[in-house]
Amino acid sequence: MGVPVVTGSATARSRTATADRRRELGACLRSYRERVAPATVGLPDRGRRRTPGLRREEVAALAGVGLTWYTWLEQGRVTASDEVLTAVGRVLGIDGPGIAHLTRLSRDGGPAAGTAPEELAPVLASWPDHPAVLLDARLGVVAANDAWEAAVGRPADDDPGRRHVLWQLAADPAARARFEPDPGPAVLSCPGPGPDELLAALHRRFRMASDLDPTDPGTRGVRDALRADAPERAPLWECRGVGAFGRPRVRLGGVDRTAYLLGEAGVPGAAILALLPS
Repeated sequence: MGVPVVTGSATARSRTATADRRRELGACLRSYRERVAPATVGLPDRGRRRTPGLRREEVAALAGVGLTWYTWLEQGRVTASDEVLTAVGRVLGIDGPGIAHLTRLSRDGGPAAGTAPEELAPVLASWPDHPAVLLDARLGVVAANDAWEAAVGRPADDDPGRRHVLWQLAADPAARARFEPDPGPAVLSCPGPGPDELLAALHRRFRMASDLDPTDPGTRGVRDALRADAPERAPLWECRGVGAFGRPRVRLGGVDRTAYLLGEAGVPGAAILALLPS
């Protein structure tokens, strides 16, 4: 009789996770490629194209890689070096944090996303006048200070998929009513029906976290809740934009505020979102 190999299932799961990440990498590259106008990278306009954006051969030529190899990269079949991903990312207009995310997706394995420890909650109380929430690696709400609950509302308690900062800001009627619309143009990662800067910035970070473990049931629960309860923002929920959080601004309670996403060294994924007066 053969001896069962205990580690086989773990190895299979690792291979599946790696394949899932590479597929997400390919999908991200395709999404960005389809949004780059040829004129922005110095290519002539040769009339109508069958598909929007750049062709694969154009990206490959501009990045200095072979067409076949780049095709395999979009198909999730190869692992790219940091130099190649940097070159491809620059052609597609992806910023530094976004390129670093592509590099993580191209690698095998990687550390699991950490959770934000409750010990960080007292930090929120140090800003009694400024709304702030403690978030885990996937932007789930761990704790909120009194100023957040007074200005934005109390985070949901009954459903993990809805105890999430994206859900509260986009789908909670009480929170949505308290944010005043930005009179200027929204800064978006992807086209959509006018989501504001803060939602777009938060979704970029959520996308980067969820790409690392696409089959995570917690991530799927958040996406299902967003699609069900805020369907008018569907283009944003399907967007594959990644990159820096930046300094998005909102108007809340008659005050112009800038959002800051603050992480703690040594705590993977833990972050505090604070809305401070601009």
